[in-house]
Amino acid sequence: MKPALLILASISWTWLNPQLSSLDHREHELHAKLSKLPALPAPQPQEHAGFHSGLAPHADSVRWVQIDLGAEYPIDAIVVIPAMLGVAESYGFPKRFRIDASNDPLFAESDTQLDQTGADSAPSLAPWHVATKGIKAQHIRFTATQLAAQPHQTNRFIFCLGELLVFSGGRNVALHAQVLAPNSVETLPTWSPRHLVDGAYSLGLPVHPDEINGNGWHSGISTTAETTKWVQVDLGAPKSIDEIRLIPAHPRDYPERSGFGFPRRFKVEADGKVIFDTTTADFPNPADTPVAFPCPGLRAQTIRVTATHLWERSGDFVFALAELQAFDHGRNIALNSAVTSSDDTITASWTPAGLIDARSSTGALLDESTWLAALSQRRQLTDELTALAAQRTQALAIAYQRTAWLGGGVLGLAILSAWLAWLRSRRSRQQEMESLRHRISRDLHDEIGSHLGSIRLMSEMALRDGPASDSLQEIHRLAGEAAESMRGIIWLVREGDLPPLASLVAAMRQSASSLLKDIHWQLDAPDSTDSATASLEFHRQVFLLFREAVHNIARHANAAQVRIQAHWKAKHFHLRIEDDGCGFDAAAVTAGNGLANLHHRATVLGGSLHITSTPGTGTCITLEAAFS
Repeated sequence: MKPALLILASISWTWLNPQLSSLDHREHELHAKLSKLPALPAPQPQEHAGFHSGLAPHADSVRWVQIDLGAEYPIDAIVVIPAMLGVAESYGFPKRFRIDASNDPLFAESDTQLDQTGADSAPSLAPWHVATKGIKAQHIRFTATQLAAQPHQTNRFIFCLGELLVFSGGRNVALHAQVLAPNSVETLPTWSPRHLVDGAYSLGLPVHPDEINGNGWHSGISTTAETTKWVQVDLGAPKSIDEIRLIPAHPRDYPERSGFGFPRRFKVEADGKVIFDTTTADFPNPADTPVAFPCPGLRAQTIRVTATHLWERSGDFVFALAELQAFDHGRNIALNSAVTSSDDTITASWTPAGLIDARSSTGALLDESTWLAALSQRRQLTDELTALAAQRTQALAIAYQRTAWLGGGVLGLAILSAWLAWLRSRRSRQQEMESLRHRISRDLHDEIGSHLGSIRLMSEMALRDGPASDSLQEIHRLAGEAAESMRGIIWLVREGDLPPLASLVAAMRQSASSLLKDIHWQLDAPDSTDSATASLEFHRQVFLLFREAVHNIARHANAAQVRIQAHWKAKHFHLRIEDDGCGFDAAAVTAGNGLANLHHRATVLGGSLHITSTPGTGTCITLEAAFS
């Protein structure tokens, strides 16, 4: 069972990409189907590897091989088994191919039973089983359209097959059929066109493994190989027989010796008629491969296998078989028949009944075509699982990408939320500061302004009542100037962070009007609708510089006229204040004249201040400063 965290992770990925859910569901279905299919058996090395095409210079060279069944048969299935050479993997199996059936040896007309020319096949030792219900044909052709590279060679391409089987009525009618291969290699005993239909292939016996202790039948032990021993089954009555099949033994106590006891020379007879005779030449040990003898049209009651050259065990010689089968239209009619023999060895695992019990030495024997079909289905399901794994990798990559997008979105939302919160906080602080400025300006106006106004009013009334001292006159003057200064301070306090320059001009007009009461003055500036703004500090420094300059004119210049010019363009501010007063000697200026304050404020502004004056000709003050 998956850990809880893995389950949660799987659910989250599925939420991010619903395709993963369908892929997981399909994967579960495939594994459930695979669990019901037989496992691909361990590959069995064979002396006869199969068919090997001639060499081709290009992978897309076309090569073919075909078999002649000898007559037209209703075909139930065509099976192709890849070849194996030395290692437990397919050798030379083509990447792309097709299988055709025809009654014409030239294939002028044919029916394609399998077309694998559009996509590469995955390398595997598993068979290709093609169901062909309703097809009748005499010739089967396998055409390779994309060859395999010859191992350890460059620019040399081949195709190889281990076996080609054609099932009709439960029998492999391709066994020992005629093979036509216009381009092939024959290097005996490994490669030959005849090996394509000799019944030997690397998948071994069609069995369902079990733990039953039963090896088959075992003859008596001989000290010489050239000893004749026989075993016979009696069907009870003459019966039709299509095929006789011998199943080699492979005892569990001899795991490295497949084909145990299979005679080197022998013959097969039915009611005394010889079906197969290899008593004059050695027969290759079949290992774990069935040895079949087609005999269509045969009718017999007894089947006898006679060994004339025994198999060497360990310094002695024996004859043994796991099973003897006789088929009639795919049904084993030898099952549970009577068994007799020249002699035998009877143990817990070797008995005469073990020869006709439908078992090999390792498990129950299965129908060969059905077994190969199941192995072919396993290959298809395994290939689909491989493709699903690739799709799942892609789907997970999409889920990861969406995770990144989601994470980025969440992070962006968090940043946006934080920014909006900061804006709200900043606006709140600005509102608080604005409220504070208004309270301060109101307090200054209501409290200090009121007191200054009262002082000025009382001093003025005292001056009207009679002669006054210089001190009283000075009090009256300073009270007026203090009230005027405070109005400017109140204006600065009330302004926001970026007041318009038009407000600065309005403040200068109001200040000039108050300070230059008895002097004709003129202020030229842009229209009040101008939207240019500058920092509050810029306003403060310019305004205080302006007040200082105008105050000096009012107190010291004895001027009749004052002309003021203020204008700005491209963040550059220009202020010019000119009077026709008495002027002064610039070389004799002292700090007491207040001009040092003007230079200081110009420096703070990062601008320049120019003062030109001569005695008797007036004074001109020019400020140039940048603003933002």
